[in-house]
Amino acid sequence: MRYKNISTQSYELLSYFNRLDQSCFTNAEAFQALPHSKVTAVTQLLSDMAKRGLLMRIKDGLYYIIPFEKEPEYFMPDWHQLAGYLVKGERHYIGYYSALQVHGLITQPSLKEQIVVAKQIKPSSFSVKDVTFQFIYHNEDHFFGFKKFWIDDYHKVFCSDYEKTIIDCLFKPEYAGGIVEIGKAIHQLKDKLDYEKLYEYVHRFNSQAVIKRLGFLLELLEIANPIIEKLQTQKSSSYVILDTELPREGRHWNRWNIQINIEPETIKSAIYT
Repeated sequence: MRYKNISTQSYELLSYFNRLDQSCFTNAEAFQALPHSKVTAVTQLLSDMAKRGLLMRIKDGLYYIIPFEKEPEYFMPDWHQLAGYLVKGERHYIGYYSALQVHGLITQPSLKEQIVVAKQIKPSSFSVKDVTFQFIYHNEDHFFGFKKFWIDDYHKVFCSDYEKTIIDCLFKPEYAGGIVEIGKAIHQLKDKLDYEKLYEYVHRFNSQAVIKRLGFLLELLEIANPIIEKLQTQKSSSYVILDTELPREGRHWNRWNIQINIEPETIKSAIYT
């Protein structure tokens, strides 16, 4: 175990953020914590504290306080909590496959945290240790349907709600593990979904791909709902592919104008077996 030597300045810095109940901070915030120290001295202090295992450097100018009892080599902050610090105060929410995870709808965790943002962030992805953080831009028409959810006994994060998670995943199945994972999530949520809200979101999102994939899955999985005929009236005559992770091939399903590139029985068997 690395020896964590705490100098007077280190103690002062850690105490400052402990009083604020803040685990992650920027260079600028560190300068505020030590206002009587020179910028170069604080910068050097942060570098030294990272080497001594007191801080984890997330990226340039962003540090996370490592709990004293944790070994720095193996420590990784909670991914969902870290998302809020990485976007630099921009509007955001955890979405797609990561939202499915927050809502307890998947069994296979991914080493990727997907964060929907209202402003494009560059680079659009980067890694912290083995975890990739992906920033997915949504324009104003698609940026809605989120609120704070508990991720443990003490912390909340912004995440898409049930209905918006389904909408987003249907829009880009490749960000959600494919249409099978989305079908499993819809089936698990069938008694929890607010179908009128779901339809309101569909209408607001205004995507033919979402309309057709949602209608197809609701019927395939025989989920009772009050919106199926309204979805029918909204679909256009053009065809969309069912699963964007798979090749554009397969038969056409006229009722929902879907090109079925994965066997429906494959989706159903993943749910019912």
